[in-house]
Order: sequence, then structure tokens, then C-alpha cells
Amino acid sequence: MIDLDFNTTLPPSNGALLIAEPFANDDYFRRSVVLICDYNEKGCFGFVLNNYLELDFNELSEEKLDINTRVSIGGPVDTNNLYFIHRYGNQIENSIQINNDLYLGGDYKQLINLLRQEKTPEKFARFFLGYAGWTENQLDQEIESNFWVVMNPESSLELMDTSTPTLWSQCLNQLGGRYKVFTHFPINPNNN
Repeated sequence: MIDLDFNTTLPPSNGALLIAEPFANDDYFRRSVVLICDYNEKGCFGFVLNNYLELDFNELSEEKLDINTRVSIGGPVDTNNLYFIHRYGNQIENSIQINNDLYLGGDYKQLINLLRQEKTPEKFARFFLGYAGWTENQLDQEIESNFWVVMNPESSLELMDTSTPTLWSQCLNQLGGRYKVFTHFPINPNNN
């Protein structure tokens, strides 16, 4: 018999991923993968990695780049602002370290200048409209109620890839075991 509990033993932390349970019925979080950017006693925030706009970066920014990347809908909070994560570290002033080689924000003009020097700039930055946020203990309660499974990504480079249409399924497959079974569940269980 396969254990079908959608629960986790890994605690949330900066740089970890939240994988939504298969039957979540929420426009922002249905089968979503969320990168945790900051997790502390006051709350948490991060970006939904696999929910995209129909617009690309050059349609949203005055800075024109030769970049092959989609812009993600990062979450339901502050959707009028463009946020970014990057792999440039301290080369960008005022950036905040998320994990070993992934950073949040900083000087936007410096980011654009660095991206202009890259042959494949999409490997160094991702862009989001809005973010996902949780108040004190809210995320912990959602994890306890089995809404999320926490996992560590294999690398920050894979988090930059906006061309993967099945990120949610890929994450569950990486977790292995009983989580692989969930990749075959329909969004609506009545559609069996």
C-alpha cells in the first residue's frame, strides 16, 4: 500500500522550494512551486516560479535586453512591481543573499549592465511581478495542514529556467517515492 499523505519532514528555509499539494484550488498556488526568499519568525516571502505572464521581459521594461526569459507572476502581493533574483552575488549593490549562489534584488541598473555582457543572460536572472507572502506562523500552519511539501532545489541554475512547462511534476519526481504518484493525479479528482 502506498502512503498518499502529502506531508514533509524538511523545515522551510531560505532557498528551499514549496511544492503545492495536487488539489490546491487557488489561482496563484494551483500546482505551484515557490522559492522561499526569506523565512523568519515574523513571516515569509517568496516567488512562484511556474506561473507566467503572456508578456516577456522587454514588454515590461524600458531596458531592452537580448534575453530569452518569461516573466513570472510571483504571487498575489504587490503585483505592480517588478522583482528579480540573480546569480551575480555582491557584484550588484544592495542585493540580499538567499542561499549560496542566489540573490534577491539590488541595484537594477547594475543588473541590466551585467546582463548585457552575458551570452545567455537568462541563466543569471529571473523576473517576477508581485510576490507571495505569509504572516507569522501562517506558512508553518499551511505546511502542517499538508498544503505544501518543502524541498531543496538541486541547483540555482535550474531555478532560472523559465522554459520548463512541468516544473511542479519535475519537483515531485525529484522527491521520489510516494510523491511521484501525485504527478499523475488530475487537478480535479472527479475527472478520473
